[in-house]
This record gives sequence, structure tokens and C-alpha cells, in this order.
Amino acid sequence: MISAKLLASVAVVTLITANISLGVSFAAEPAAQHAAKAQIGFSADTAYPESLTWSAKQGKFFVSSVRHGAVGTVTVDGKYTAFIADDKLVSTVGLLVDDERNTLWVTNSDPGAGDRTNAATQGQLAGIATYDATTGKRLAYYDLGHLSEGTHFANDVALDADGNAYVTDSFAPVIYRISKAGEASIFARSPLFKDAEGFNLNGIAYHRDGYLLVGKYNSGDLFRVSIADPAMIERVKLPQPLKGADGFSLVDAEHLVVVLNLGADKTVELVSTDGWASATIARETKSVSSMPTAATRAGKDVWVLNSRLDTLFDAKADKVSDYLLQKF
Repeated sequence: MISAKLLASVAVVTLITANISLGVSFAAEPAAQHAAKAQIGFSADTAYPESLTWSAKQGKFFVSSVRHGAVGTVTVDGKYTAFIADDKLVSTVGLLVDDERNTLWVTNSDPGAGDRTNAATQGQLAGIATYDATTGKRLAYYDLGHLSEGTHFANDVALDADGNAYVTDSFAPVIYRISKAGEASIFARSPLFKDAEGFNLNGIAYHRDGYLLVGKYNSGDLFRVSIADPAMIERVKLPQPLKGADGFSLVDAEHLVVVLNLGADKTVELVSTDGWASATIARETKSVSSMPTAATRAGKDVWVLNSRLDTLFDAKADKVSDYLLQKF
């Protein structure tokens, strides 16, 4: 059982994740609007966004909010606008916009730091909602936590080529699947997915060759999980563990951008030439500000969200409203 004290500690904020892997392609035109910029700063009243996703169709970012359980948009010029306010949401974590279907996927959890946190949902909530990406109208809501016993934290989400969604649970050893027909189930379960308390599974990305790439936050492992046979789970050979691996952005078949916090506060680019049996680190960049948690591809660029979540979970820290997107 995850205690309220644990969930409210600074140690846990360094274990919070999300992220975001994109299963769609993006037009190059919008990137030209901000290609010369290395940073996009924006202000949102103590929102503490954990995740972001880029809509090429709308030419703007969507960002989540651990504090308010909301979703906002950010333009390439750094203008924040409130977009979704839904009482069903406690803390919004992973986001993924599907431009083809004009749908925004939003994971819903309760780490104990939101305006609507409560004893019934703290450390127990794992949900995901879909919204019309233009109007913000809720289309569906899925309670994933009831599918298995124990504690839960719905974290990151990825979409396959057919429109099926996959969601990581950081507290339970499972990956959920929501079919394009709207049926929620446990897609994969393994003791490899959870070997300690705190945050386990985190970032997730769909690969066009028919598998998922899934990160394990506390151990730094990266797994390849077959879509056709989810019992086929293989550990990707890495030069070193990626401890604190949070958000993912799969740039192409051979390049995966991984955001790390847990004291690392950097972003790395993994390269694989053997179908993700193994990978090497091609480059890395330190974050300008604290707690990078997510990455998204916009045109030819990848943008990393510096969430500053460490200040939210530190009772002695001043709460902040200014956040930063940093080009990788």
C-alpha cells in the first residue's frame, strides 16, 4: 500500500512520470514557425504540467496539470490557454493527441498533490479519458484501476497504427489496452514490470514493426513488448541503465528520445540498428530548469518539458507558475 506520506514527499516527485510517445506523423510546416527558438517559456497558474503533446493540425502544444487536473494549450509564442476543465480528472499526467482522429488522450491519476486529491483515489486511481481535440468535449472515460488489484497510477499512453491505445501503470505490473472499439483490458502483465515500490513502468512508444518500447523508471530498464504476443517481453541491451527514464518520443524506427529526471535532469537520444535488441546513446542534453518529464516531436524538432515538479512536492519550496519547453 502506498502511504500518503510517501506520495507527498519530494522523493516521490522524482519518481513521477509520463510521457509521451507519439504514434503519428507530423507535418514539417509548423516547426518552421519556431525553428530558430531554443526555448519556449509559458506561464500557467501553478499548473505543474507533467506531459505535453504537439498537434500539427492545430499548430500548438497540449499540456497537462498535476495540480489542477486540467489540460491547456501552448502556442509557439508561449501563450497558455485553458482548454479542458473536467471534475472527473484529479491529476492529468500523460497526453497524446491523435490528429488523424481529432482525439486527445489524457491519463488520470492521483499522486496526492492535486486540488481534488482524496483518500479514495490517492495512489489508487488509474483512468484515461478521450476528448475532442478541437472542442475539448469528453468522448469517453475508462476506469483502468478496477482491472487488477492493488495500487495504481496511469502514466503514459501510446497509439498503434490501428488506433488502439496502450497505457502504463507505474504502481501495478501491467500495461493496459483500449481497443479502437472502446474495450479496456490488461494487455500485458509481468513481474519484470514491477520489482519495487514507487514508480516502475513509465514511458511508452509504439514501433511500426509491431511492438512497444516501454521504460522502467526505477531500474532504468527498457523493454520491447510484442503486440502480437504480449508475453514476449525482451529487455533491450543498453550501455547503462536509464534510471529516471520518464517521457518517450520515438523520432523514427531507429531513434528514441528519452527524458530522464531522478537527479539526472537530462534528455538522451537512443539509437538502435538491430530492431531494438540493443541501443546506444548518441547524444544527451542537460535541462535548463528542473524536472524534465516529457518530450514531443513537432515537425523536425523535439521539445522537452521542464515541469519543475520538484517544487510542487517540496513543502518548503515556493510554488511556481512559469515553465519551459526546451528544444533537444
